[in-house]
Amino acid sequence: MNNQTKAQDSFSVLQLKFPNGIPDIRKLTEEQKAWLQLTFQKITDIKGLQLAVNLQKIHNRLVHAEEDIPDRELQKMASFIFENIEEIKKLSAK
Repeated sequence: MNNQTKAQDSFSVLQLKFPNGIPDIRKLTEEQKAWLQLTFQKITDIKGLQLAVNLQKIHNRLVHAEEDIPDRELQKMASFIFENIEEIKKLSAK
């Protein structure tokens, strides 16, 4: 399965798990936060999308994290992904 297919699957699952949009990160379990981080990593790992500066920053932070990402930072990532999800989906389909 290529990165674009994985990302498309991730978009679908993300929207199914959080149909009302951005979750309040502070209310999620550690397991849910870890799942969210992995999902964001898949979404931001699409060739062509990494040209977008914010996605590239998110991807690099997730890939190189040596400790848990603070809730506030993960909330910012979630906000960016959810606010731009339709545009990201369109770009990832190319």
